[in-house]
Amino acid sequence: MHVDGESVKSCTMLAVQADGRAVTTIEGMAGDGALHPLQEAFHRNHGLQCGYCTPGMIMAAASYLDENPDPTEEEVRESLEGNLCRCTGYHNIVASILDAARGSA
Repeated sequence: MHVDGESVKSCTMLAVQADGRAVTTIEGMAGDGALHPLQEAFHRNHGLQCGYCTPGMIMAAASYLDENPDPTEEEVRESLEGNLCRCTGYHNIVASILDAARGSA
């Protein structure tokens, strides 16, 4: 989830810590019935398998792309440290984030 534009792990943040702050979850990224460009890119590039890690990957990627809108593949891989995926080997996740950064979504 994002709290005031910063990606945070919801399991390590108490609700009282978010009091008075803007909170966005993966569900809140879509608008007017359309997926967010990152969500579209993950769909288009098969950046998910079981879906367990997908919300965290997308929320972390959104924060990262706000900071670095034109990352290299290596930079994207480094930005994902701490987000674990056991299904994809990260290739399609990285491809999805680079696709969204290019504005293909």
